[in-house]
Amino acid sequence: MLRIVLAVALLLCIVYAVYVAADRYLRLDERRRLERRHADGEGGGLTREDFVQKGMAEFERSTEKKLLFGLFAVPLVVIGLLALLAK
Repeated sequence: MLRIVLAVALLLCIVYAVYVAADRYLRLDERRRLERRHADGEGGGLTREDFVQKGMAEFERSTEKKLLFGLFAVPLVVIGLLALLAK
C-alpha cells in the first residue's frame, strides 16, 4: 500500500512540474510575442508595459490557458478514478 501511495505522490509531483514548466514557457512566449507586436507598432498609443500587461491579462482568460490547466487536472481525475476502482 505504501508503494502505491509513493508512486501516486511521485506521479503528482511530475505532473505538477510539467504543468509549471509549460505554464512558464507559454507565459514567456506570449510576453515576447506581445513585446514584438508593440515594437512593430501595434501599441495603439499604449506604453510597452501597459500593452504587455493588457495582453497578458487576456492570455490568462484564454482558452489556451484553460487547456493547459487540463494538463494538470486530467491526470488527477484519472488517478482518483483508478484509486476508487482499485478499492
